Amino acid sequence: MDKVEEKKVSGYVFPDILAQAMSRVDMRTQMEASMLSMCFMGIGLVITIIYVLVYLDFRLWYKIVLVINGLAGAVFMWSYLVTTFQQYQSYLAAIEFQKNN
Repeated sequence: MDKVEEKKVSGYVFPDILAQAMSRVDMRTQMEASMLSMCFMGIGLVITIIYVLVYLDFRLWYKIVLVINGLAGAVFMWSYLVTTFQQYQSYLAAIEFQKNN
């Protein structure tokens, strides 16, 4: 593979040094890190929703808007977390299948 073709494959929109560093990260490690970060972000969002609802002195309509928006964000993040976990399980099954064959 020549340099131009390699840049097209691994470069995308990232600088060369960043693309090379990202290509060295194991798929399993990346998926585990993604799931862990999404879990922490989801927990933080739930805590933020509770804090806004209980402690901040906004008008009721604004609190309702913030809570609905926060819940929609939480649903989106948790669905992403579930999808990533399912992909992770499929990845591990494929790796195990390749080891057995």
